[in-house]
Amino acid sequence: MAAPRQYPEWLRPPFTVDTLFTLPDNELRYQVLEGELVVSSAAQPRHNLAADRLRTLIAAALPPDAEVIRNSAVRLPNGDGPTPDLLITTADPEETLRGIPAALVHTVVEVVSPPSTTASRVTKKWLYTAAGIPCYWRVELRPWWEHLCPVPAIVVRMLGEDGDWRTTLHPAGEPAALPLMIGRRNLLTIELDPAALVGRRASIPDGERQYRIAAPVSAAQA
Repeated sequence: MAAPRQYPEWLRPPFTVDTLFTLPDNELRYQVLEGELVVSSAAQPRHNLAADRLRTLIAAALPPDAEVIRNSAVRLPNGDGPTPDLLITTADPEETLRGIPAALVHTVVEVVSPPSTTASRVTKKWLYTAAGIPCYWRVELRPWWEHLCPVPAIVVRMLGEDGDWRTTLHPAGEPAALPLMIGRRNLLTIELDPAALVGRRASIPDGERQYRIAAPVSAAQA
C-alpha cells in the first residue's frame, strides 16, 4: 500500500492571512478568500499597465500621511487576506509587515481579468463591505453582462454618510470626478477618463489626457 501523500505545511488548511507569509516567493499571486487559498497566475501586461497608471495618478493626489500600495495583503477581521491591485492606507508600511489591518485601509482597487472575475465582482465586494472598507474601485477591461460598452470602465462602490452603499459606473470616453476615501471621513476626487488607463501613451495627445486632481474635501461636504 502506498504511503499517504505528504503535503507541504503551507498547503494544509486552515488558511488565513498569515498563511500568505509562509508561501514560496514566486510570480504567482496568493490570496485567502472565505478561508480558501486562491492562487492566480501572473497578470497580463494590460492588467499591470492599468494598475500602474492608476497608482501613478493616485499617488500624485494623496496627502503626505497616506500611501497607495500595490499587491499587499489586507488583514480582514474574519482572518481572510485579499491582495488588491492597489490600496490606499494611512498605516506605516514599516509597522505592518504581515498585512495591513482593514481598519487602516480606506480604498481598494481591483483590476478585473480572467480568472478572477467572480472574486473581484462578487466575493471581494462583500468581504470589503463586511470589513467596513468604505471605497472600492473595480476596473473592468472587458465588457461584461451589466455593461457591454465601452471599456475600460470603473465601478465605484462607496459608503455614504447615511450608512448606505452607492455604486456608480464610469465608462471610457466620459471623464468624471471619481471619489477616493482617505481615512473614514476624508474624500478626495480625481477627474479621470478610464480610457486613459490603456493604450500606448504616444496615442494620447498631452492636451487630451483625461485626468485632473481635485482638492480633498470632507465626506460631509461632498
